[in-house]
Amino acid sequence: PDNNKRRMLQFSFKLTLNQKSQMDYITTSIRKNIWYYKDRLSISRGPCDLSILRNCWVNGIIDENTLVWGPGLDQWLPIKNIKTLINLIRIPEVQIATFLKKELVIKSNINIIRKLNNHRRSTWTDSLN
Repeated sequence: PDNNKRRMLQFSFKLTLNQKSQMDYITTSIRKNIWYYKDRLSISRGPCDLSILRNCWVNGIIDENTLVWGPGLDQWLPIKNIKTLINLIRIPEVQIATFLKKELVIKSNINIIRKLNNHRRSTWTDSLN
């Protein structure tokens, strides 16, 4: 929340009082909204609040191209098209957790799988000879 306020303050000199109140309303509405998302199999999931969406982001279940829908939207939209929502999901804590998970968990698991596959591949090619 503090980051969003800082961003808004950076642009506050350009906004009228009416525009500022609209931005506050939009940010509050998105923060309190209940969201639905479509997984990679296009199955609708939800209802989700912001904390669930953040957890899904960290775990790689959703990304910026994931389609979301919430009250007030006419159709499903990619998260990246809802600027306020993506900023509320990708807070610094989420970005750090995503990076750590990718570097410490996923890469090590991929390396283990590659070694196993190399061993299987060499065994398979040896059996062909």
